Amino acid sequence: MGNKKTEKNAVEPQEVKDPRETIQRYILEGRKVLIKKENETTFVRIRFNNTDTDGTMKWRVIINGNLLHTSEIVVNCPTRTLTEKFDDVGVKHHVVCNANEILFENNVAYIK
Repeated sequence: MGNKKTEKNAVEPQEVKDPRETIQRYILEGRKVLIKKENETTFVRIRFNNTDTDGTMKWRVIINGNLLHTSEIVVNCPTRTLTEKFDDVGVKHHVVCNANEILFENNVAYIK
């Protein structure tokens, strides 16, 4: 039998959580979450969430393909509508914009 060498303060590897889950939790807790790129706009899709049951996740805010939920939205930039067909879910209608920043605060998305 050989000696097994173990590190004293070794920690078991833990599952890395999806950062979107953490961001979504922060939004629902009312924390400030700022999404902004230097010298670049962010494509944002907005869609009503018809599966929301209590009003806290009434709106879907899709930022560069990443889905987040919020209770209210204030948009202060040019917007337009967009209809898209997705293979897996069919036709979806969005309000879209190119935002300089998206700030979530008190579960409200402020899009500029």
